[in-house]
Amino acid sequence: CTVPLKNSQTGKEWLGVPPFPQISNPAVEFVLSNRDYLGHRMKKALGRLKLRSQSQFKKEEAAELRELWKHFLLLEDHISAPFRQIVLNAETVVGPNFGNLDMKSYCNGELYERTANYLVLKSMVAHWEKKYNDAMELDALPDDESAFMAQLYTGDPKRY
Repeated sequence: CTVPLKNSQTGKEWLGVPPFPQISNPAVEFVLSNRDYLGHRMKKALGRLKLRSQSQFKKEEAAELRELWKHFLLLEDHISAPFRQIVLNAETVVGPNFGNLDMKSYCNGELYERTANYLVLKSMVAHWEKKYNDAMELDALPDDESAFMAQLYTGDPKRY
Protein backbone atom coordinates (compact mmCIF):
# COMPACT_ATOMS: atom_id res chain seq x y z
CA CYS A 1 0.00 0.00 0.00
CA THR A 2 2.99 2.29 -0.14
CA VAL A 3 3.34 4.74 -3.00
CA PRO A 4 6.02 7.22 -4.10
CA LEU A 5 5.62 10.44 -2.10
CA LYS A 6 7.31 13.78 -2.69
CA ASN A 7 7.92 16.72 -0.37
CA SER A 8 6.71 19.82 -2.21
CA GLN A 9 9.16 22.11 -0.40
CA THR A 10 12.42 20.11 -0.56
CA GLY A 11 11.68 17.87 -3.57
CA LYS A 12 12.73 14.78 -1.62
CA GLU A 13 11.03 11.52 -2.73
CA TRP A 14 10.35 8.37 -0.67
CA LEU A 15 7.96 5.43 -0.43
CA GLY A 16 5.24 5.65 2.17
CA VAL A 17 1.58 5.63 3.01
CA PRO A 18 -0.16 8.66 1.49
CA PRO A 19 -2.01 11.09 3.75
CA PHE A 20 -5.36 9.61 4.72
CA PRO A 21 -7.81 9.61 2.96
CA GLN A 22 -6.38 9.36 -0.51
CA ILE A 23 -6.94 6.89 -3.32
CA SER A 24 -3.85 6.54 -5.47
CA ASN A 25 -3.64 4.42 -8.61
CA PRO A 26 -0.47 2.52 -7.62
CA ALA A 27 -2.01 1.55 -4.27
CA VAL A 28 -5.24 0.40 -5.92
CA GLU A 29 -3.22 -1.62 -8.44
CA PHE A 30 -1.24 -3.20 -5.59
CA VAL A 31 -4.40 -4.24 -3.72
CA LEU A 32 -6.03 -5.56 -6.89
CA SER A 33 -2.99 -7.57 -7.95
CA ASN A 34 -2.57 -9.07 -4.46
CA ARG A 35 -6.25 -9.61 -3.76
CA ASP A 36 -5.73 -13.32 -3.07
CA TYR A 37 -3.37 -12.50 -0.19
CA LEU A 38 -5.21 -9.46 1.11
CA GLY A 39 -8.75 -9.40 2.39
CA HIS A 40 -10.61 -9.98 5.64
CA ARG A 41 -7.66 -11.71 7.29
CA MET A 42 -5.32 -8.88 6.31
CA LYS A 43 -7.69 -6.33 7.85
CA LYS A 44 -7.63 -8.29 11.10
CA ALA A 45 -3.86 -8.79 10.97
CA LEU A 46 -3.13 -5.09 10.52
CA GLY A 47 -5.47 -4.22 13.38
CA ARG A 48 -3.84 -6.81 15.62
CA LEU A 49 -0.35 -5.58 14.77
CA LYS A 50 -1.39 -2.04 15.66
CA LEU A 51 -2.89 -3.18 18.97
CA ARG A 52 0.22 -5.23 19.74
CA SER A 53 2.44 -2.20 19.18
CA GLN A 54 0.18 -0.13 21.41
CA SER A 55 0.30 -2.70 24.18
CA GLN A 56 4.10 -2.73 23.98
CA PHE A 57 4.11 1.10 24.22
CA LYS A 58 5.70 1.54 20.76
CA LYS A 59 3.90 4.76 19.91
CA GLU A 60 5.57 5.55 16.57
CA GLU A 61 5.18 2.01 15.25
CA ALA A 62 1.55 1.93 16.35
CA ALA A 63 0.88 5.25 14.58
CA GLU A 64 2.48 3.96 11.36
CA LEU A 65 0.51 0.72 11.54
CA ARG A 66 -2.69 2.69 12.17
CA GLU A 67 -2.05 4.78 9.05
CA LEU A 68 -1.37 1.65 7.01
CA TRP A 69 -4.46 -0.08 8.41
CA LYS A 70 -6.75 2.89 7.72
CA HIS A 71 -5.32 3.27 4.22
CA PHE A 72 -5.86 -0.42 3.48
CA LEU A 73 -9.45 -0.21 4.76
CA LEU A 74 -10.07 2.81 2.55
CA LEU A 75 -8.67 1.04 -0.52
CA GLU A 76 -10.58 -2.16 0.17
CA ASP A 77 -13.84 -0.27 0.60
CA HIS A 78 -13.16 1.79 -2.53
CA ILE A 79 -12.60 -1.36 -4.59
CA SER A 80 -15.34 -3.56 -3.10
CA ALA A 81 -18.14 -1.05 -2.56
CA PRO A 82 -19.64 -1.12 -6.08
CA PHE A 83 -19.90 -4.93 -6.07
CA ARG A 84 -21.39 -4.98 -2.59
CA GLN A 85 -23.95 -2.35 -3.55
CA ILE A 86 -24.93 -4.22 -6.72
CA VAL A 87 -25.43 -7.45 -4.74
CA LEU A 88 -27.45 -5.63 -2.05
CA ASN A 89 -29.71 -4.18 -4.74
CA ALA A 90 -30.14 -7.65 -6.25
CA GLU A 91 -31.04 -9.08 -2.84
CA THR A 92 -33.79 -6.48 -2.42
CA VAL A 93 -35.23 -7.46 -5.81
CA VAL A 94 -34.78 -11.24 -5.68
CA GLY A 95 -35.50 -11.87 -1.98
CA PRO A 96 -39.21 -10.96 -1.88
CA ASN A 97 -39.82 -12.69 -5.24
CA PHE A 98 -37.91 -15.91 -4.56
CA GLY A 99 -41.03 -18.10 -4.78
CA ASN A 100 -42.25 -16.37 -7.92
CA LEU A 101 -41.57 -18.58 -10.94
CA ASP A 102 -41.86 -15.70 -13.41
CA MET A 103 -38.20 -14.73 -13.09
CA LYS A 104 -38.27 -12.48 -16.17
CA SER A 105 -40.50 -10.07 -14.27
CA TYR A 106 -37.83 -9.28 -11.67
CA CYS A 107 -34.49 -10.62 -12.94
CA ASN A 108 -34.02 -8.30 -15.88
CA GLY A 109 -31.96 -5.21 -16.54
CA GLU A 110 -28.39 -4.56 -17.54
CA LEU A 111 -25.76 -7.30 -17.66
CA TYR A 112 -24.34 -6.42 -14.22
CA GLU A 113 -27.84 -6.55 -12.70
CA ARG A 114 -28.59 -9.93 -14.25
CA THR A 115 -25.21 -11.23 -13.03
CA ALA A 116 -25.91 -10.03 -9.49
CA ASN A 117 -29.39 -11.58 -9.61
CA TYR A 118 -27.83 -14.88 -10.70
CA LEU A 119 -25.28 -14.77 -7.87
CA VAL A 120 -28.01 -14.06 -5.32
CA LEU A 121 -30.23 -16.85 -6.67
CA LYS A 122 -27.36 -19.37 -6.65
CA SER A 123 -26.38 -18.41 -3.11
CA MET A 124 -30.00 -18.78 -1.95
CA VAL A 125 -30.24 -22.21 -3.56
CA ALA A 126 -26.91 -23.28 -2.02
CA HIS A 127 -28.06 -22.06 1.40
CA TRP A 128 -31.34 -23.98 1.25
CA GLU A 129 -29.57 -27.06 -0.10
CA LYS A 130 -27.19 -26.95 2.85
CA LYS A 131 -30.11 -26.67 5.26
CA TYR A 132 -31.87 -29.59 3.59
CA ASN A 133 -28.76 -31.80 3.67
CA ASP A 134 -28.17 -30.95 7.34
CA ALA A 135 -31.76 -31.82 8.19
CA MET A 136 -31.50 -35.14 6.36
CA GLU A 137 -28.23 -35.96 8.13
CA LEU A 138 -29.70 -35.09 11.54
CA ASP A 139 -32.76 -37.22 10.86
CA ALA A 140 -30.50 -40.18 10.02
CA LEU A 141 -28.62 -39.92 13.35
CA PRO A 142 -29.84 -42.07 16.24
CA ASP A 143 -31.36 -40.28 19.24
CA ASP A 144 -29.04 -41.75 21.85
CA GLU A 145 -25.97 -40.42 23.67
CA SER A 146 -23.52 -41.81 21.10
CA ALA A 147 -24.63 -39.29 18.44
CA PHE A 148 -24.66 -36.26 20.73
CA MET A 149 -21.46 -34.71 19.37
CA ALA A 150 -22.48 -35.37 15.76
CA GLN A 151 -25.75 -33.55 16.42
CA LEU A 152 -23.87 -30.55 17.81
CA TYR A 153 -21.44 -30.05 14.94
CA THR A 154 -23.75 -30.88 12.02
CA GLY A 155 -24.63 -27.79 10.02
CA ASP A 156 -25.74 -24.35 11.01
CA PRO A 157 -27.11 -23.92 14.55
CA LYS A 158 -29.85 -21.60 13.14
CA ARG A 159 -30.91 -24.22 10.58
CA TYR A 160 -34.64 -24.22 11.31
